[in-house]
Amino acid sequence: MDFALTDEQREIRRAARDHLERRYPATRVCALAEGPGGSEAGAWPELIRQGWLDDDLGMVELALLAEESGRCLHPTPWWTTVALAAPYARAAGEPLTVPATFADGAPDGAAPTGAGTVRATRSRRGWSLTGQVPAVPQAGAVRCVVVRARTEEGPAVFACDTGSPGLVVEELSTLDTLRRMAQVRWDGTPARLLTEPARTPEVARLARLRGGALLAAEAVGVAAGALDMAVTHARQREQFGRPIGSFQAVAHQLTDAYVGTELARSLAYRAAWLVQNDPEGSLACAQAVDEAVLVARDAAVRTCETAVQITGGMGVTWEYPLHRWLRRALWLDAFPGFGDDPHGRVAERLLRRGDAGGITPTTLDGR
Repeated sequence: MDFALTDEQREIRRAARDHLERRYPATRVCALAEGPGGSEAGAWPELIRQGWLDDDLGMVELALLAEESGRCLHPTPWWTTVALAAPYARAAGEPLTVPATFADGAPDGAAPTGAGTVRATRSRRGWSLTGQVPAVPQAGAVRCVVVRARTEEGPAVFACDTGSPGLVVEELSTLDTLRRMAQVRWDGTPARLLTEPARTPEVARLARLRGGALLAAEAVGVAAGALDMAVTHARQREQFGRPIGSFQAVAHQLTDAYVGTELARSLAYRAAWLVQNDPEGSLACAQAVDEAVLVARDAAVRTCETAVQITGGMGVTWEYPLHRWLRRALWLDAFPGFGDDPHGRVAERLLRRGDAGGITPTTLDGR
């Protein structure tokens, strides 16, 4: 397997970084975060012209764009559209060209505390939705909501425009104001069917793999952005006539953050490559996504915390932009949108590797 990026992929990364750095410097991102909506809806036509929603983009290319988006905290609903809503729309042969998000109104198994339920009913006039989901990412900044809802035959996936009758979006006060959550309610809201109940479980499983890989890629970008700020500060800030980056206590922290970020990057792109080249979503692919999500989210939070520590008192001020990256890292770490917590699955696989010399329950007990 060749892990190197192709010339075309490197060009995609370069073009994306140039575009985002030019359009979204940290000062502008922070200004948008403090404004109403926390998003720049008018940038969507430019993303289409730039090719960010092209149908022929593979998972590795999307991961490159997700990483660059995380690096600058791209203030548009692109990630929610591509990582959350698009897999369901494309499975139905309807590629999304408008900002969209996904709401799970039919969670698997017993619904967790606080989870919402959406029910779909069919009449001669078509499908309509009733119910609510308490926390939907960027629902206030999109034009389409893809929702998994319960029907008499089982869960199915629907799409409805945010301006549809009976659809109410109430934005919530959330930690990351660049990716605000909203409570969404449906009251007899007309919707169009995307996937039948018979196909929905498999489509949802593959969508979660795709979304998990792109979450890991964005988390890598968040870590890289925070690390860039920490390194820049360590080079410019002087103590005792020397840049603070020359002191071992600081250099070791930066080195650890760099190693953690690079490990997360390797796992994220491995997961993206497997999702792209394993359309059936085998067990190995699911394992790779779980591992990438765990490591990348942890790297984002740890790197942001390290950056805050290195920048000292300035790093915890409201005016310094670093707290925005920490907020996104914490948002990604807490986001429950891809099913249950992968920690349990990863731990179970590690404990089952006894035949290969890995950890076993017996060795953990010391017997």
